[in-house]
Parts: sequence; C-alpha cells; structure tokens
Amino acid sequence: MTGIEVAVIASVLGAGVTAIGQLQAGVNAQKAENFNAQVAFNNANAARLAAVEDGKRQSRLSAKRQGANRAQDPDKLDLLEDNALEEELAFQSIIHAGEIQATGFTNNAQLDIAKGKAAKSASRFAAAGTLLGAASKGFSASKPGTPLTFGAESVGG
Repeated sequence: MTGIEVAVIASVLGAGVTAIGQLQAGVNAQKAENFNAQVAFNNANAARLAAVEDGKRQSRLSAKRQGANRAQDPDKLDLLEDNALEEELAFQSIIHAGEIQATGFTNNAQLDIAKGKAAKSASRFAAAGTLLGAASKGFSASKPGTPLTFGAESVGG
C-alpha cells in the first residue's frame, strides 16, 4: 500500500469519525433542548396551579370580607354588590396573571423544541459536508500526479 493510499484511507476514516461526532452532537443538543422544554412545560403547569390556589385564597378572603360588610350594614345592597364584583375581578386577575406566565413558559418550551430540531438538522448537514469533503479529497488523490493536501502538507505528487 502506498503512502497516498494510506493517507486517503486515514482521511476517509477521520471524516467518518468526525461525521459520527457531528451527528451525535446534534442528537445530544436535541435531547438537552427537549429537557429544557419539559422543564418549561412543568413550570407552565406549576404557574397555572399556583394561580388557581391563589385564586381560591382570594375567594376565601373575599367571602370573609363580604360577610363582615353584611354584618356591618346589611341594608347597603349597592355597596355589597360592588364589593362582590371587585372581589370577582381580583380573582379573575389572579387567574389571568397565572395564565400569562404559563403562556410564557409554554412559548419558551416550544422554542427549545425548535432549537433542538434545528441543532439535529444542522448536525446532519455538517456530517454530510464532512463526508463529501473527504470523498472529494479521496477522488482528487486518486488521480495520478495530484498531491493529497492536509493543511500545509502534501503527500505524493
């Protein structure tokens, strides 16, 4: 086996190892982003649950205040009705704020998933480019009189 053949084989093997590494890096990046997405989905769920619990707490406090208002002056129905509307608005505001927070977490999760898919796709293109580059060098080296170049060095020719 000539030096050129050894160099071509080494080049192809090196490109293969590099391509496998690039593919694995893409898979690992996608796994990491999917994990981040799952954390964000969990945070969204926690934000919704926290908002519901805060809303329940608000409703309990509201019922106490309404009872105290009725006990003080049961004849002021307008005031009691206004207070009831304000208490419901406070409850709905708590739920809405939790949903806004959850939406932010969900959007981040979807972005993480997209970044993972993009990383995996990019790794496939990088691996294909590496293999095509090695094939091109191997083809060039197979022509008699064409030196095989590795950086500043050349073999054969």
